[in-house]
Amino acid sequence: MSITLKLAWKSLLNRKTTALLTILTVAISVILLMGVERIRTQAKSSFANTISGTDLIVGGRSGQVNLLLYSVFRIGNATNNIDWKSFEEFSNHRAVKWAIPISLGDSHRGFRVMGTNHSYFEHYQYGQKQHLSLSKGEEFDNLFEAVIGSEVAKKLGYDIGTEIVIAHGISDVGFSRHENTPFKVVGILAPTGTPVDKTVHVSLEAIEAIHVGWESGANLGNNPSKEQLLEMDFHPKQITAMMIGLKSKIQTFALQRQINTYKQEPLSAILQVLPCMSYGA
Repeated sequence: MSITLKLAWKSLLNRKTTALLTILTVAISVILLMGVERIRTQAKSSFANTISGTDLIVGGRSGQVNLLLYSVFRIGNATNNIDWKSFEEFSNHRAVKWAIPISLGDSHRGFRVMGTNHSYFEHYQYGQKQHLSLSKGEEFDNLFEAVIGSEVAKKLGYDIGTEIVIAHGISDVGFSRHENTPFKVVGILAPTGTPVDKTVHVSLEAIEAIHVGWESGANLGNNPSKEQLLEMDFHPKQITAMMIGLKSKIQTFALQRQINTYKQEPLSAILQVLPCMSYGA
């Protein structure tokens, strides 16, 4: 061993505590860096598998991550809703091929309830542009019919014909349930490995119907019977978010700018990208 190496080795032995701490610090830093990168990659992969084929996601003015979380992953709540007239205007825009309306806010035994229409079953895609499919039954067609995700059916033991009661808000407690308007399960979606599996799907009109008498956010006691509601004509007034597919990708940024500067109400349009995970991708 050369004199230089001997001196270096003796110096290291004299400072072994400091050297060990330095090695330990570097090792922890590398592990943390690899862990963060793994989480980033998995989150991005999870998002990519959850939704595909959608060009823009639109909601009330809020942060991009928050909009993604509640519209795609059913986590959290929207700060503002979208007026139905705004949805109609952009769904009929010359650049738009299809648009899916989404209405959130209710739940059933810990699972989120989502109001939508048949565009959801026709155009929503996940994974490698896979379409939703039913393992049993059919899409909802009448006011008080529901299509449930595979996880809902499995965990709660539901099947075609099961009657369920939707609760107002996220907490499914007695005083918040829409007891007078039970829904019948008419369809069960095939497993997707996405939040769709944990969602109860009903029509937008049904969302309007069950909230008659709940206009203040609480039950005012003026609740029409299910039979009375079936005789009424309901139309959506507001939605939580919408997903848009365009005729041409070239028009994406132009429409996004138009939505973000929309003067009728404050809206946010984001691309189908995880903003917090896009750097370094």
